Amino acid sequence: MSDSQRWDAEKLVEIHKARDEWQGNLLIGFLRDNGIQATFQGDPSVNLDVAHMLKSTDDAFGVFVLEENAGKGRELVREFLTAATDQAVLEEDAAKKLHISKEQIAQLRGAIREERETFAFLQWIGMAFLGALALLWAIWPDWLKTEAPAAVYRWSAAILLMVAALLVGGWTRRRL
Repeated sequence: MSDSQRWDAEKLVEIHKARDEWQGNLLIGFLRDNGIQATFQGDPSVNLDVAHMLKSTDDAFGVFVLEENAGKGRELVREFLTAATDQAVLEEDAAKKLHISKEQIAQLRGAIREERETFAFLQWIGMAFLGALALLWAIWPDWLKTEAPAAVYRWSAAILLMVAALLVGGWTRRRL
């Protein structure tokens, strides 16, 4: 049986009057995301322009579901309409619901300590790499088998690489 035949064969029940087309579309999407086929339709007797001005658009759009899904649909609509959207309220609710044990706090602190140690190690490796690169630029070994750049460029690059290595080292020391 196709969806259109199923909609015709089963009774549709209005579970909510949407305030406007936007709310109706959002409710329909929310219901469909939760596994309930839904639709909404406007009341042709309601002039939407006048309804918007009078704030009486509750009569404008009915949200309909199959009769067998009416109970679950009403629960989902109630959940949708009572959901908090203010970030401060959401954070407050999350803080009230959050119960962290001392073991979890110790695990989190341990994970943060390990992360800091990993980044410190990577910073030291970066400093060593920059220092080695500066040394290679300064001595320009024969095994590179390319012509060495002019001395001014070579020593300028070596000095810049050493300064970068020192800056990385100093930054690492301050972070530790």
